[in-house]
Amino acid sequence: MSVHVVQRTGGFVAILIALSAVIAVTAPRLDRRSPSGEEPLVYLPKAEYLRPLSLGYELVLADVLWFRTISYFGKHFRGDRLYPWLAHMCNLVTDLDPRAERVYRFGGMILPWEAGQADAGIELLEKGIKVLPESWLLHYWVGFNYYFFKNDLASAVEHMRRAAVLPGAHANAARFAAVLAAEHRGPETALRFLNEMHRQVDSEEMREVVNEHIASARLAMHLEQLNQAVSSYRDRRGEIPRSVSQLLEEGFLLEAPQDPFGGVYVIDPETGKVSSSTGKEPSKLHRSKLRERQMRGELGRDF
Repeated sequence: MSVHVVQRTGGFVAILIALSAVIAVTAPRLDRRSPSGEEPLVYLPKAEYLRPLSLGYELVLADVLWFRTISYFGKHFRGDRLYPWLAHMCNLVTDLDPRAERVYRFGGMILPWEAGQADAGIELLEKGIKVLPESWLLHYWVGFNYYFFKNDLASAVEHMRRAAVLPGAHANAARFAAVLAAEHRGPETALRFLNEMHRQVDSEEMREVVNEHIASARLAMHLEQLNQAVSSYRDRRGEIPRSVSQLLEEGFLLEAPQDPFGGVYVIDPETGKVSSSTGKEPSKLHRSKLRERQMRGELGRDF
């Protein structure tokens, strides 16, 4: 065996030993939350401290830490669904491997949609766009994050339009750019986007998160449709309909929607408000201040 091969093998072993030591120290702390709910980031070294340990194997180090990131997410997704370290871990992996598109996509979806960290998700995607400006998916996802979580229609449309003209872009990127530019908001938009996201995600955990929000968006869309039908019925008949079946029979609905959570839709006889018999309520991800203003008629076409 040549001296060069021995040196490379020894270096690789050295980095694995160093990584094992880092992970052994950080793992229990990553999975433990302090009584205050805050966790200082001192337990997971920054990239500038880990690079010397890598001995030139930064991509190997990034892969090991990426595996740790996925394990961390999976454990908390099946447990408390709290992810205080996730943004830091994704940033650390992409510091070591700046072209790791899968990490930007993972964090850009999970941080806003599952962890409730919209700013961190957008920041990670924009970090990826600087390195991978040719990635239509990064523009596509950050555009929807701006729309859903920041009520920033201008930034959303800009990123969607950029995504639409990049090589390999799916036709839906152009469609969504047009949809947003036309101020079409609401659960239908969320549902279309989530269905497309479901096609793009590459892990079972991510797919499960998307499926949860798809069901929630369907619930929101059904409730909006049904409440509008109840309102129309009350305006014409002067009373609250007894059931969804009555709305269907008297022509106020074309078809009765099926509750995505397995329940049935019921109408409150006092208020006329429609709800699911399961007690489920839609998440507010499909809503925005823009949507609420539009529903109140406060937005003009030149917004």
